[in-house]
Amino acid sequence: MRNSAALSQQITQHLCSDERADTPRRLLGSLRTLHELASPLSEREVRELLASLSKCTSELATFERFDAESYCRNRIFSNSFVDVLLLCWRPGQRTPIHNHAGSTCGVYVMRGEAIEIGFTASGMGPLIPSGSHAVSSGEVTVSSDNDIHLVANYSSSGEDLVTVHCYSPPLRSMRVFGEGETFFSNYGEATERATRSGCYHAEL
Repeated sequence: MRNSAALSQQITQHLCSDERADTPRRLLGSLRTLHELASPLSEREVRELLASLSKCTSELATFERFDAESYCRNRIFSNSFVDVLLLCWRPGQRTPIHNHAGSTCGVYVMRGEAIEIGFTASGMGPLIPSGSHAVSSGEVTVSSDNDIHLVANYSSSGEDLVTVHCYSPPLRSMRVFGEGETFFSNYGEATERATRSGCYHAEL
């Protein structure tokens, strides 16, 4: 069993040891401690890793790549036990509804504001929203295993969103949920039937 405190100390020592470093090569070198992993990271270790990476924003910024059609996933580091990516989001872009299929997922918001919307199975089967919250710049959120959610850049400011994601172990078989598996399924038809049946009445 590895010593979590020792791993945390190693990560902190190696990450951003040279604050003037401004190239992806330097950042990848600072992540060499992760090559020593013999098992996936715990939730606490994911938080510690992201806290250390939060000190490397100038280097991480060199990985920024945006796409006009969809949020963009840019890989920083990957091995059998951990995947580290930089995600770039234009306003309005979002993930599909998905779970993490056995992985611990940590997100550090480097710039902007991320909106996380959680979902849960209803008694009748379809997924229904269970809540939402904003993750502001500088904050970290961690979720595990079969948590079901989507992440989006729905900020009212209209700013771009940049997030650092850590998956341990790497996502290999996450499940993506389609609209037909949520309460949105046949929403238009249900609304039309309710309107035709006279369920809505204007009151003076």
